[in-house]
Order: sequence, then C-alpha cells, then structure tokens
Amino acid sequence: MAAFCQADASAAHKLEVLTAQIERQPEQQLLLRRARVYIDNNQPTMARRDISTAETLGDPSAVCYVYGLLLYRQGDYSAARSQFNCYLKLHPEHRSSLDYRARLLRDAGEYDAALQDYRRLMSIDNQLAPGYYLSMARILAAMPAYGPEAALLAIDERIVEIGPVSSLQRYAISLEVEQGDYSAAIERLSTLDPKLRATPGWQAEMAELQLLAGRFDDALMYITLAHEQLQVLKKTTAHQQLTAELEELTLNLEQQRRSDQETHQN
Repeated sequence: MAAFCQADASAAHKLEVLTAQIERQPEQQLLLRRARVYIDNNQPTMARRDISTAETLGDPSAVCYVYGLLLYRQGDYSAARSQFNCYLKLHPEHRSSLDYRARLLRDAGEYDAALQDYRRLMSIDNQLAPGYYLSMARILAAMPAYGPEAALLAIDERIVEIGPVSSLQRYAISLEVEQGDYSAAIERLSTLDPKLRATPGWQAEMAELQLLAGRFDDALMYITLAHEQLQVLKKTTAHQQLTAELEELTLNLEQQRRSDQETHQN
C-alpha cells in the first residue's frame, strides 16, 4: 500500500509542477509531458485533452508518439499503429515508438513486420533487456519460414554476448524439449546460475529431463538429491507441492523402467 501511495504522491507532484509551468507559458512539450503523466496515472480523458491542445501549439506530428501511447494503453492497436508510424517517419530510431509498434504488431500476428522492428531496435541499442530477445525468439519460433532452429540460434547469439541469462535459456530449454533434443535441454539447464542449481527445484527439473532422455539412474539421483534438500528446508506450500511432483516423477520413473525392461526381455 505504501508503494501505491508513494506512486500517487509522485504523480500528483509532477502534475502540480507541470500545471504551474503550463499556466505560466503553455508549450507543446510541457503539455505532452503532462499527458504522459496522465496516461501513466490512468487518466485518459485528461491526457487526450492535453494532446489535443498540444496539436495546436506546434507541429501536429510531434504529438503522434504520446497519442499512440494513449491509444495503445486503451487497446486501440490499429489507431496506435498509425500514430507510431507517423512519429517514426520523423524519428526513425525512436526506441519507444519502435518498441510499442513491435509489440502491437506481434500481438496482431504480423510477425514479419514485428520482427523488422525488433531487429531495428537491436541495431540501435545492443544493451536491450533480455525480454526483447525473448520476444524476437518467440516470433521466430512461430514463423514457418524460421521456426525453432532460428529461435535457438538467435538466443545463442545473445547468450554468447551477455552470458547464460536464465529467461533466455529457459525458453531455449522448452524449444529443445519440444523438438525432442533432451540432451541439449539438459546441457542448457546445467548452465543456469549456480545458486539456482543448488535448489531442490532445479534438481527436480533436471530429474524430469533425465527421465525424458531415458537416463533412469541419473533421474533417480536428482530425485534423491531434491528429497534430501527438502528435508532440511522449512515446509512451505511450494515445498509440499514440489514433494508431490517428485513423488509423481518417481512413479513415472518406475513405470518407464519396467516398460523398458519388458521391451528388452521381449
């Protein structure tokens, strides 16, 4: 609750300062800055009023980004796209416009266009958060012209640059599993942060992958390690759920081992 109160107080202070400045000397950029605060504070009517006024105080195209942001937040993606297109004609490397347009194109299923925007973003800034690369990889995986192989290649190229980021590796693991390459998935899981690898949850994940790969002894070893770690930890709902998952894994392991033995006997 305190965080929300602080956020509201901060927004109120910004609005107070901007309103005083606008009353002294109305300027397009001041109105657009106040519109941004209104948008962030979920006051679309007030934001739209400032945007309309700002259009009369300078180049109307200068308001396109803020207007696009308002429309995006309201879920009007088609109209928002037009506004971002307008702004990007003037500022082709404007990161936020490219970012939001890429998102709405992705959500609209226009993957080719979204992919172009993500690539442009990455050419502008090589320090983008992993989430951008994850979004691009998901798009590549969903496109018949590229598919999971291209998505994995894009992830690995980024990992080479910045290291084994957990979010990227986890998505890569899911792709490897979908393709049945369990050995690759196991190798990727092994590269995650050492602190994570010391948890019973990681042991359970590794046990599941080992089981999928048909490595029964290894799967049992990780299940046993996870149980041992859980014994010394405080019993929480999450740990109880993990215990149940380990029991199910053990049951699956026993069933698959028996099935494997019967297949070899026949």
